[in-house]
Amino acid sequence: MRSASVVGWLFVSLIAAVVWAAQATPKLDFALEDQFGATHTDEDCGGAVVVLLGGDRKGSAYIDDWGSALHRALASELDKGTVCSVGFAHLKGAPFFVKKKIVKSFPNNPEAWTLLDWKGEIAKKWGAERDAANLYVFDRGGGLVFQVSLRDFEQVQFDQIVEAIQTAMVGR
Repeated sequence: MRSASVVGWLFVSLIAAVVWAAQATPKLDFALEDQFGATHTDEDCGGAVVVLLGGDRKGSAYIDDWGSALHRALASELDKGTVCSVGFAHLKGAPFFVKKKIVKSFPNNPEAWTLLDWKGEIAKKWGAERDAANLYVFDRGGGLVFQVSLRDFEQVQFDQIVEAIQTAMVGR
């Protein structure tokens, strides 16, 4: 009798852990302004696989290499709208008196907008490493399926990212 109750307790605990894990990572959900004052939401991506790439001030040094390589590798998917690439800047803690200067440091091209995350919402929801670029891949249903912190470009790590995006596109 006692072992049956232990097995039952373990089973219930396992189910609770799985349910908690499924709820622990929030679904894709954001509404943030870009450097031009336009608000962008996750719904702008229209059910595509979403790749968020960004970081804090020191992490921004790594974004260009990773972002450029991803855009080259996924050009067809980006054009078709199968993948939606969104850049963000983690700006929590920036002093209020330099906000205008920070905004002016971003590209002045409306096609090259970046989400300005003044409250650190992305880092709060999905975790972020300081002084690194942070990349998140969300499947078509908005579930986080891959995340990684990045510094210097490494081909092996890049291949893993592309594989995660491709897997999310086919829904495996």
